[in-house]
Parts: sequence; structure tokens; C-alpha cells
Amino acid sequence: MRAARQERILQILSERSFITVEELAQLTGASLPTIRRDLQALAEEGLIVRTRGGASLGTPGVGHEIPYLTRARVRLPEKRAIARAALDLVREGEVLALDVGSTTIELARLLRLRRNLTVFTASLHIAQLLANSEVSVFLLGGQLRKKELSVVGPLALRMAAQFYYDRFFMGVAGLDPEAGCTDFSLDDVEVKKVFLERSREVIVLADHSKLGHISFTAICPVQRVHRVITDAGADPILVARLRELGVDVHVVPVTEDREADRRAAPARRS
Repeated sequence: MRAARQERILQILSERSFITVEELAQLTGASLPTIRRDLQALAEEGLIVRTRGGASLGTPGVGHEIPYLTRARVRLPEKRAIARAALDLVREGEVLALDVGSTTIELARLLRLRRNLTVFTASLHIAQLLANSEVSVFLLGGQLRKKELSVVGPLALRMAAQFYYDRFFMGVAGLDPEAGCTDFSLDDVEVKKVFLERSREVIVLADHSKLGHISFTAICPVQRVHRVITDAGADPILVARLRELGVDVHVVPVTEDREADRRAAPARRS
């Protein structure tokens, strides 16, 4: 019960720049003391910023990056549905590039039960997830970006540029028809650009909150992307506009069926 309530608090905070204790109590049905304890616990984990009378995820704006641990705990049903749809595109023997991000991590969880695949990534989280699988994993070398646990810098770029990839599953902070694909970190974006240029197909995994949002730095125009997988919460107008620009947009339904996640990988082996 406590874990579910804290998940709900993080979900609410991901959609609002600030919320008061009283509002959270009303939205969750919990008492004020309970909400205060939850906020304190989340603040101690580094997931939120505790302020007088309420809480936030930090200073809002195009340059504000929500902590990875927070992102990983919100919109999980959407991210898992997107990951299952992405798994359908993976074929035996392929070489994949998996981007840094909370949705690509959900895809990595499903890939653990696959065989005869090669994955390149700059994400320590993804490499660790796949470490005990039969997937061949190449972790880029370079400077550790501690906030995201990603590898960046000239060494990472040189290594990524030595290979070619069947598919690049890319994460974004924003996906706007006019502004294109955008993200928070200049360093991470440089790695994305190398993967993008060396990949036969570029697939963006983005839950509905990313559509129409513009973040700090540009990755590429939407026309450079072959496919976008998003969830049913996506704005139909934005989806239609992306399709007008030639992007194949796959909108997936969202379910809470945890068994679907367990069944997805073995059932879809090539």
C-alpha cells in the first residue's frame, strides 16, 4: 500500500511542477501525516525535492532533467506496453543499439530471454540487466555520467562509430513535430547521434508525456526517425501530425497485465 501510494505521488509530481501536502492527501486519500512521511522518504531517496508545505521534482524548464530513479518509477504500464511492442521488431541475429533511458530499460528486461542477439549500449543499467542473459553485450567505454549512469565522451563516441547496427531504440525527453527529437544532456545526445547515423532503422520509444514536449538540446528532426512507439494516452493531433511528416507511429494500448511482460519474450523468439 505504501509503495503504491508513493508511486502515485511520483506520477503526480511528474505532471506538475509543485504540489502541496494537502493536495496530495486529497488526491491519494491518505492522511496529512502519512503524506508527510511519504514525502520525507522519497526525499531521502533523492527522488523529490521537499519544500515548505509540499514537494517538487526540481526546477521546471527545458533544461531540467528528472532524476533517473524517479523516471523509472512513473508510467510503468505505458513503458512496459511500449517495450513489448518494440520487442516484436527484434529478429534473431540482429545487432541492436539500446539508448540510455527508463523505457529502453524495460525493453532490455524483455530481451534477457532472447538468444543470438548483440546489444551495444552506453547505459550501465542496461548492461547490468543483460549481464546474466545469453545476449552478447558491448558497453561503450568512456567517462561515467553519474546522474544517469551512462557512458559519454570521445572514447564512447569512437567506439560507437566503429560498428553498424540493425536497429537503434532511442529514448528522448521530448518529441515535437516541429522541434524534432530533443533531450537533456549534450553528452548523451552526442552518443545518440552516432548510433542514429550508423543504424539501419531508428525507433523512438516515447510515452505520451514526451509528445509535444521540447527539451534542452536537439537530437534530430522527426523525419530522421523511421518509427515511433508510444501509448494510447498520446494526443491524436500530434500523432496525426507526425504521420503527415512521414513517421510511422505505432500507438499501443496499455494494460496492467504483469503476466504479459513475463510471457512476451519467450513467446516471441524467432
